[in-house]
Amino acid sequence: MNKTANRSDIDNSQSATPIPEKKQLYSHYEDKTEEVKKQFVILKENQYISRLKNVYSASNEFMTCDCNEEIIDGVNHACGPDSDCINRLTNIECVNGQCDCGESCQNQRFQRREYADISVFLTEKKGYGVRANVDIPANTFIIEYMGDIIDSIEYKSRKEKYDAEGIKHFYFMMIQDNEIIDATKRASLARYCNHSCSPNAYVDKWVVNKRYRMGIFAKTDITKGEEICFDYNVDRYGAVPQTCYCGAPNCLGVMGGKTQSETVRLLPHIVTEALGVTATDEKKWLKEQRKSGIKVTTANVESHVNVEFVKALELKPLSVADIAKVSSCLMQPELDFIVIQRIVERLLISQGENFDEILRRFNRLHGIQALGDALQTLLDNIKSKINKAQQKLVEDVVHLLELWPVLKSKNSIRDSNLETTLVQLKDKGINSELKSRIDKLVESWSGLEIVYRIPKKSESISSRKILDERRSRSTDHMISTKLPTGPSSATKKPWVSIDASSLPSNRKLKGIPLPPGWEWATDPKNDRIYFYNRHSNVTQWNQPSWDDYTKQEEEKRKREKEREKERERIKEIRDLKYLEEKRARQREVELREQEERRNILSTIIAQASTNNDVNSSGKKSNLKTNGDAKRKNVSIEENTSQRQPSPYNDWDGKKHASNERKWALLFAAYVPNVIKKYESSTGREVIKNCARDIVHLLAEKEAKRHAGENIPRELSHERKLKIKSFCKIYMEKFMIKFENKKRKIESSNPSSKKTKV
Repeated sequence: MNKTANRSDIDNSQSATPIPEKKQLYSHYEDKTEEVKKQFVILKENQYISRLKNVYSASNEFMTCDCNEEIIDGVNHACGPDSDCINRLTNIECVNGQCDCGESCQNQRFQRREYADISVFLTEKKGYGVRANVDIPANTFIIEYMGDIIDSIEYKSRKEKYDAEGIKHFYFMMIQDNEIIDATKRASLARYCNHSCSPNAYVDKWVVNKRYRMGIFAKTDITKGEEICFDYNVDRYGAVPQTCYCGAPNCLGVMGGKTQSETVRLLPHIVTEALGVTATDEKKWLKEQRKSGIKVTTANVESHVNVEFVKALELKPLSVADIAKVSSCLMQPELDFIVIQRIVERLLISQGENFDEILRRFNRLHGIQALGDALQTLLDNIKSKINKAQQKLVEDVVHLLELWPVLKSKNSIRDSNLETTLVQLKDKGINSELKSRIDKLVESWSGLEIVYRIPKKSESISSRKILDERRSRSTDHMISTKLPTGPSSATKKPWVSIDASSLPSNRKLKGIPLPPGWEWATDPKNDRIYFYNRHSNVTQWNQPSWDDYTKQEEEKRKREKEREKERERIKEIRDLKYLEEKRARQREVELREQEERRNILSTIIAQASTNNDVNSSGKKSNLKTNGDAKRKNVSIEENTSQRQPSPYNDWDGKKHASNERKWALLFAAYVPNVIKKYESSTGREVIKNCARDIVHLLAEKEAKRHAGENIPRELSHERKLKIKSFCKIYMEKFMIKFENKKRKIESSNPSSKKTKV
């Protein structure tokens, strides 16, 4: 079984396929875990090849969560599964020293290797498999998929090498472009998880310490002894289908090949959850498409979001429990416009008795940040002027903000850049009424203040409330607010500013206050004094030292300063990245316009030069009459025009210009930039030929498909994504042939240092 899988193709939807009612259990099968460990190297963490060792591809994904430390029985319960942790909502693990949630919170499952109890066994037909040794609840982190992290160049090399070595089972999983996990020789037990058409687990990508990592999670409740499987949903290399032995009621019978390609997952897991899509919705829509003669495959599901399917969805109102899924989805980078539009629409149709509670919950789960991210994504995709659909989305978001619960501070508005984004949208051509509504919103926020975390200064002695040390940021709540009345002593004691007379007797000893948080009591058995700290749950016989307390406070202040610097650095990096991307887009537009102008000018010059040559040759010729010469010049000019048509003639829509030529002009402005990255490997002339072939293929295809229809003046975003995908597939195949040819030439002429292919 070839486990070569693209991360983006792996199904992780919790509602994609039903789980069979009768579960087959394998607890009685012999445990083969120790046996398989001899077949590969067990890893504790991913191993990066030298080219990727210093590459942190997710460095810009990290966020500092604003959860507070919750120490119960010595364990930090912050950032748990039911918390509002923004990192957990967006598949990012907290890192010690970089978040406000304290050390070792509950959102560090990858780092602590909190794997489920599993083992390997030998199946009847599928080779080795993984089973649960205990019951595993849904959404539990089972194990990380680990291996060597390699790039595309190393992947091609290893694939050929493994083929030559006779290795039949490859264990590749793509994390993202140019980042692939190779679990063939070094891995975790996750490599033995088999495929199922009705899986009980799914694969999800998380950001851990500035790097992407892949984890296998329980999709449903998994029973002890049940095999753990996820849906590979891949097109195998070579497109040769393999028999599927998963035994699910909905089994397709094969893995890979054409049939497997047709089992498309219409939406990513996170979008499915936010829109409330069920398996029934997907099946119903696919059935309707088949009846209409439309074939839905992975190739025409653009960016993993099928626009027509999302448009056709019958949305259901949200419940309070759904809000976490909505917030998490809206905060995803580069989210598709149609998805944002439908999620906001789903929020609006939820207006009813519970709508106030829904908005309050949304506000708690970083709703302002989510809407700000959504509007920023929209703003980044507006070329010059906003269109009707985009303006409608802005109106809906503004309407939501007008219904928003009263904010206590401006922190969330500032952190999300929501105010700045709305002001920028005003300059994109929105109507005057919407501008006025935005102005009113901004004005209503202007009276809010930025709130900083100020240490609490007093503690209710009667209630004996235990304050969280990290939540209050200080234990100075016993310090008096009285100003000093004279100069300080050269040997100033840490407690001199504390009014000892106002402290209860168990907070001071012999007139000297104990360090904040400490109290004393008498052991009734032996009348001996002992000391305890309610904050840290520490009890001891020795009197606590002010020196130790002072050192601890100094260390805390240093850590806080470091965290603040890190937060500022991360914000600067984000701002810089945004500016660089914006400038790059502007440069790209300018360069494209310059290139188009140069091409048009060159065409006009070439035509003029040809015409001049024809005219001069006509004058020199005395063999024919003037009338014959004129007819000849006209004929030559017409032929030249056919060979080198002017772009202006095409856009003006002259009758003699073919539809295919118009499509070619559209594609010719975009395709060369898409495949330019291969130029360093092949040379400029080879890439020019490739671009010409691709443009011809695409133009011929589009001209036939859209015969008699108006041809657009520019490529849409959706069509660009299709072209990009086509170019990628074309160039991958071309590069394989190119490299093979190059090696053959070099092997036949070893003395040549550089061979031109």
